[in-house]
Amino acid sequence: MTEFLLRHMEDLLEQVDRTGIAASRFLTPAEAVQVEEGMKHRPVSLFFDGGFPDAERRRAIFLTQGEEAYDRAEWFAAIQIQSRAREVLRHQDILGAVMALGIERDTIGDIAAEGSGAALVCLPELGDYIVEHLVTAGRAGLSLGRIRIEELPDQREAYRIKADTVASLRLDAILSAAFGLSRAKAAALISAARVNLDYQLCLQPAKELKEGALLSVRGLGRAKLLEIGGLSKKNRIFVKIGLYSRSGG
Repeated sequence: MTEFLLRHMEDLLEQVDRTGIAASRFLTPAEAVQVEEGMKHRPVSLFFDGGFPDAERRRAIFLTQGEEAYDRAEWFAAIQIQSRAREVLRHQDILGAVMALGIERDTIGDIAAEGSGAALVCLPELGDYIVEHLVTAGRAGLSLGRIRIEELPDQREAYRIKADTVASLRLDAILSAAFGLSRAKAAALISAARVNLDYQLCLQPAKELKEGALLSVRGLGRAKLLEIGGLSKKNRIFVKIGLYSRSGG
């Protein structure tokens, strides 16, 4: 965990002592992994929530140890966006337009764009400002309105399931099975710093993976180790791997 992120988390823990609840700004997936690891032995309840189902950018919600309930509407503003002339809205155009308002990236969560409609999540104190001032994205004129957090669309990525067998659960073996590579090619990608494991750069071909491990390979895409099964007659391990479709958003 970086020094800045550690200080931010310590400040939040102090706030929990005073008020019983505190929340970070929106964390990247890599930052969320670092926070979860750094806080796992601290006497506090920790949840990650990004508003959207299966959100990528999420806030760390700290509660008094043993507590689990919090009002999501207090920690997120949800905004629905519609192109006035039915132009296609792109994620990068919306993000660029929001940041052009002087809004920092970590105050905005995920953005879901499909066709002429989109939705975004932000810190609650920014909701009204964005609705009032975000009038265009790219060439598209926009119409915005607040919605309830429960009305956000499900933006979970679809994946194709690939069943295979592997000699071991090493990173290079799973990478080879996922993307149809030789073990040597998989090891070369790892050595070239092109492979992230659970949002963190991994340079260890022999790293053993567990169910749920997420692989991201620059230039190839993403895959998730969905299931580890039993052994085949040749003593190989049955696995199911999810291959995410690649998109330009």
